[in-house]
Amino acid sequence: MTNLAIQIKGLTKIYPPDNRAVDTLDLEIKEGEIMALLGPNGAGKSTTIRAASTLCGFDEGSVVVAGFDVDTHSLEVRQAIGVVAQQTGIDYFLTGRENMVLQGHLYRMKKADINDRVAELASYFELDNSIDNLVSTYSGGMRRKLDIACALIHRPKVLFLDEPTLGLDIKNRKILWTHIDKLNKEFGLTILLTTHYLEEADNLSHQVAIINNGKVQVVDTPDALKNSIHGDSITVTFDDVGKNEQAFFHFAQQQSYIKGSTWEDNKLHLYVEDGGANVAALMAVAADNKAQITNLSLSRPTLDDVFLKYTGSSISDTREEEGDEWWKQWAGKGGNTGKWKNQWGANDSDAEEGGEDQAWKNSDWAKNSDNNENLGTQKREEAQSQQDAWPSGQQQWPDKEESHNPSGEQGSQQWDQSQQGDWQNNEWNKNKDGGEK
Repeated sequence: MTNLAIQIKGLTKIYPPDNRAVDTLDLEIKEGEIMALLGPNGAGKSTTIRAASTLCGFDEGSVVVAGFDVDTHSLEVRQAIGVVAQQTGIDYFLTGRENMVLQGHLYRMKKADINDRVAELASYFELDNSIDNLVSTYSGGMRRKLDIACALIHRPKVLFLDEPTLGLDIKNRKILWTHIDKLNKEFGLTILLTTHYLEEADNLSHQVAIINNGKVQVVDTPDALKNSIHGDSITVTFDDVGKNEQAFFHFAQQQSYIKGSTWEDNKLHLYVEDGGANVAALMAVAADNKAQITNLSLSRPTLDDVFLKYTGSSISDTREEEGDEWWKQWAGKGGNTGKWKNQWGANDSDAEEGGEDQAWKNSDWAKNSDNNENLGTQKREEAQSQQDAWPSGQQQWPDKEESHNPSGEQGSQQWDQSQQGDWQNNEWNKNKDGGEK
C-alpha cells in the first residue's frame, strides 16, 4: 500500500463570527504525488495550506503530514515541510544568497551544509549569476524561484505551494512549471499546490481536487475529470435571456444528442455527442425558436467545464488577486501615493523581466546610495571634512561624555560622577562583565 504524505480528515476552520473557510474537508495525498487544489478566490485553498503547515489552528478534524500529527508534533511537521506562501517570504533588502543562508540558519543547519545547499539550489534554479545581487533587483520570476529555493534549503519531504505563479507572465509561469515538475520527478518531492489556473492544474498535477466554499467537490486525475463530461462542449452566448432563449433551451434539452447542460449568466453550456456533426441541428432549433445567439463555440471538455459542473460558475471568470509591487510593501501607509510612489514606482510598469532593476536604479534611494563602496567613500569624506573643521587643538573626536555634555570639561566630570555608578551597578554591565569572564 502506498504511504500517504498528507492525510486530512474532517478539517474545519471557522473565522468569527461564523465564516466557515474550510468545512469538513477530507483529502489524501500519496508520497511523490502532486495534487492541485483548484478553486476560485475565497474557496478555502490557502486556509487548508495554512492548517496543514502549522501556520494556523483549526476547529475540528485531524491533519497528518509526513507521518506526524499537526496538533501533537508540530515541530516535526515543520522540519519535514517547505512552505511558499502567496506573499513572498524573502527579504528584498538582502541578496539571494543572504536569504538562503538565513533560512538555513533558522533550520539550524551546519554552515558547510548551508553553503553547499545554496550553491546547489542556485544552480538548479538558474540563479547563479544573480545570487549575490539584492532581491529588490530581481524580476518577479526570479523572486519566485528564490522563494522556492529558500523553502527547499533543508531538504523537506513535502512542499506546499500557495498560488506559486500568481501574478507572473505566461513565460515565467511556464518556466516555474518546469522546475516544479522536475522537483517532483527527480527528487520524489510530494507537492500540494493551490491554483486557479486551469492549465497549471492540468499540466502539473497527478490529482486535482476541486474546492469551493470550503468543501472538496471532487478528486480525480485531470483526464478522468475531463472525461466525466461526456462528449463535446458547446457554449452558446446570448445578448439577453428572454422567452425565446428559454424556449430554445427547453427544446434543446429534448434532443437525443444533448447529454447535459449548465447555465452561467447569459451563457448556456451544452455537452453534446459528436459536436461537429450536431452543431447545425442545434442552430436549427435556435432558429425555430427565434433565439438571438451572439456567439457559439465548440471544444473538447476542459477542467473549466468540470469546475462549472460542480460549482455552477466558471473559474476562468475569477478575478486574479495580485499583491502590491514590492516597494509598496515597504512604503508604509502612504505606499500608494506621494513621496514613496515617486521614489519607487516611477518605472514599475517595466517590473517584469528585469524592469524592477531599472526602477531600483532610478529610485531616489538608489541614486543616493549607488552601492556600498560609493556610500562608504562619501561617508569617509564627510567625516574627514567635519574633523578638519574642529579647532587646531581639538583634532580628535570628543569623548563620549563630552558629546553628551556640550557645556565642556566640567560638565563631563559631573556626568562622570553622576552616571558612572549607575552604569557599573546596572544589570546590563553585570551581565556584560560576567559574559567576558
